[in-house]
Amino acid sequence: MTNDVYTYTFKKAQLQKAGKKVFMVGLLLLGGLYSTRLCAQVNVSGKSGLIYIPTAEVQDDRTFSAGYIYNPINYAIKFNKRNSESIYFVNLVVLPRFEVNVNLLRPNGTIPFMEGGIGDRQLDLKYVFLTEKAKRPSVAVILSAPFGVDNSLLTHAVIATKHLPVAKSITAIVTVGLGSPYSVGRRTNTNDILSDFALEDKRDLPYHYLTGPFGGVNINFASKGGVMVEWDSQHLNVGAYALLFKHWTVQAGLLNGDQLTMSTSYSLNVFQLPKRIRKHGKA
Repeated sequence: MTNDVYTYTFKKAQLQKAGKKVFMVGLLLLGGLYSTRLCAQVNVSGKSGLIYIPTAEVQDDRTFSAGYIYNPINYAIKFNKRNSESIYFVNLVVLPRFEVNVNLLRPNGTIPFMEGGIGDRQLDLKYVFLTEKAKRPSVAVILSAPFGVDNSLLTHAVIATKHLPVAKSITAIVTVGLGSPYSVGRRTNTNDILSDFALEDKRDLPYHYLTGPFGGVNINFASKGGVMVEWDSQHLNVGAYALLFKHWTVQAGLLNGDQLTMSTSYSLNVFQLPKRIRKHGKA
């Protein structure tokens, strides 16, 4: 074998080896696209929930969700009776039973110049401190970080959720909870996010979100869709959702028998290899 042929063969083998590594990294990053079906209907702030209320359901470790919610003008959280709202969110299960949610609320249409800007940014933490057993529900606490100024989707609540089989492929998911009417937030928009905190009463806001007892029922059909009814501490809402292609959820709700809300979200399990690859690695 000549030196040229040997060099060519060696380089080809190295390129093939490098190509396999790149392929495996790609599978690690995109493997969630082939993972098992994920239950991902979300509430108005992007957390696991019904329409407005959150639930205490436990998502799989490393589940990542992102989506968009349209909130109508009569039930707008911050711009109540003035502008409808667009709410964008991302959610990640960073540790077992511990979720981090980031959402951004923006008005639709024109608003006064002084109210402009990026929008309401909010960070929420959820921890499920009791998992569901045969005779007990899962129980979770949700707390909004107090670093924002004049945020409107603030959530300080304790929630319990229980799955109750109704038929072979039908499950009733029952949720009850209690939201605090009080929150801690910053009074002024300064560069120092660790100063000027104050106790606030959310009932002074135009729409006091989750300020009292709430609850609802989600009737799930074979993990492919379902219908919902809830009391959000102020109004009775109904809705329906469907899971498409195992990861994409579309949802719509009727708030207080009056106006429609809609949302869409996509959920996947990040850094999880497809089952066929995992089996091959164990062989």
